[in-house]
Amino acid sequence: MSLKKDLKIKKLRRKALLPRILSIIFVDILLISAALFFGVIATLHIFSDALADNYKSCNAVVELVNDNYQIDDDALFKAVTEFERLSAYVEQVYLTDDDFNVINSFDNEEISFQKEFSVKEAKKCLAEDGLFRNELDDYEVMFGDFINFDFSFLNVESFLFKRDMLDSATEAITVPSGWLVLRSSLGNVNVCIKTNYPVYPATYSVLFLMAISIVCVVIFTGIYELKKIVAFIIEQRKVYKLVFTDNVTGGNNKEYFIRKSSKYIKRNPCYVLVQLRLEKYRNYCTAYGVKEGENLLEDLYNALDGALTKKELAAHLEKADFALLLASDTDGKIEERVGSILNTLGNVRQNQHLLFSVGICRVETRHDDVQSLLTAAGLAITKRTESANNIVWFDASMKEEQVWERHIEDDMEKALENHEFKVYLQPKYSTKEEVLSAAEALVRWVHPELGFISPGKFIPIFERNGFILKLDDYMLDEVAKQQAKWREEGKKLVPISVNVSRAHFARYDLAEHICSIVDAYQVPHEFIELELTESAFFDDKTMLLETVKKLKSFGFKVSMDDFGAGYSSLNSLKELPLDIIKLDAEFFRGADDLERSNLIVGDTISLAKKLGMQIVAEGIETREQVDFLAKQNCDLIQGFYFAKPLPINEFEERAYGTN
Repeated sequence: MSLKKDLKIKKLRRKALLPRILSIIFVDILLISAALFFGVIATLHIFSDALADNYKSCNAVVELVNDNYQIDDDALFKAVTEFERLSAYVEQVYLTDDDFNVINSFDNEEISFQKEFSVKEAKKCLAEDGLFRNELDDYEVMFGDFINFDFSFLNVESFLFKRDMLDSATEAITVPSGWLVLRSSLGNVNVCIKTNYPVYPATYSVLFLMAISIVCVVIFTGIYELKKIVAFIIEQRKVYKLVFTDNVTGGNNKEYFIRKSSKYIKRNPCYVLVQLRLEKYRNYCTAYGVKEGENLLEDLYNALDGALTKKELAAHLEKADFALLLASDTDGKIEERVGSILNTLGNVRQNQHLLFSVGICRVETRHDDVQSLLTAAGLAITKRTESANNIVWFDASMKEEQVWERHIEDDMEKALENHEFKVYLQPKYSTKEEVLSAAEALVRWVHPELGFISPGKFIPIFERNGFILKLDDYMLDEVAKQQAKWREEGKKLVPISVNVSRAHFARYDLAEHICSIVDAYQVPHEFIELELTESAFFDDKTMLLETVKKLKSFGFKVSMDDFGAGYSSLNSLKELPLDIIKLDAEFFRGADDLERSNLIVGDTISLAKKLGMQIVAEGIETREQVDFLAKQNCDLIQGFYFAKPLPINEFEERAYGTN
């Protein structure tokens, strides 16, 4: 699978899930933060009001003491006790001296104060600890209970004082109480006040409702968003199933196979990857219909899936190809198992013959790429025609061949532009005079990096990919150009044959096309011979015959190359108005019965002569062959006996005696 496609699949599976989760967290954080903010503000407002009122009440007590202490003890007593009764914040009041001995308890329970260190020492310790920024006034001290409240934020300059024993009797509806010591204006008189910080039931109710509201909002939001996430996960699973399900078989597709196989291989590389192809599937669909063909593929997939064990995989790839990931064993046992699977598949349609080809590639390491393994197994299938066995194992040479073909195809267009394809001419000699009378144009590729490349290595590739059409036109153009050059130089021209591949004959205006190339150089047509192979006869006979007639009418000579290499040569002679036939070199090589072979050659030459055709024997390498052909009235001889294919300059030297 391509990286781009893999990323798209991951995006389909995950892109909406993370944002949804983050949105829930973000919304809940916002809601909780907002609720807490307002809750804290409300709570601070409630308690700050209570603390401020508390402080005001305490100051009022100090004022009462300042105003009445030296005037009237009864008035002071009444004022303080009345204030205690009416104030929600003042619970008990004591007057003490600087050593905290009780001067007046105002009929409260007797109590003794005991400090652990002096006020001066307390100030020093608190100042060193950096608890207060403002300097502490001499007249103001505060005792704190176990929770040690700090009133500095109310601008009450005070500090905490540890005590030995102080009860803090509080009602159930109040927060903890504390002791506040304020110095009066009377000198050695301090006012010790036990204060309350009441919070009323209504306040608790408000805070409780606020807390409940926050919790409800958070829970409701969470449930709502969770429901959306669950729905999305269900939707994503449906998408996942669509992405990784084959439309034809309803089983695993290629993307799923690659992803899952990669995981298995990374855990344990002991696997082989098998690609299995149902041959002649298109023919099956033609005979039984496309729908029945798809039903067959579905049944084959189910049969494959049923033949697998745990940790093995099957998938439909495309067309009639399937992929298998099988647990590894020896080559022999793997082939036995694949053979058993093929038998199972063959029984899917009892009354129909099903033929399969199999390519197998062994997994070497945990890091092997599954796509590359599939490619290798598929490449092995293409070699089935070269093997009697329909099970073919992939080997490195197949990959090298594929890489070579890829390299050739990548460079062929550039090679044509750069004239890397060179024309070589192989002379044809007259049999009796043994003089150079014609030639055949052969292509050679001189690659800038690979050097000389034999035609046998690139011509088959060009025939498969169609580039042979451009190469043939190029060769015809180069030959016509060279003939024009020799004509200008006043040299005697000899006919040069140029190959025309069978693929050209699908073109209805081929004769006109060839004529336009040659006429561009004003070369007389009789000096250009067009060779076609016998295999062209198996294509559109009507089109072939029509083209040959046109070419002859334009003055070109038409020859058949490799005559006798096929099985319909005589039929070709009967139907095609050929000018020349070239006897295949195999007529003259390694015949067990030389007399029988010579008899066939002699009769073929005789027959061609009666039909008004010239005969060219190619592949001639010995004097005995030359003498025999001369006796049989063969017209021209081509082969290594006289000359191998030559570059243009060497051919010129041989033909014209010049460089």
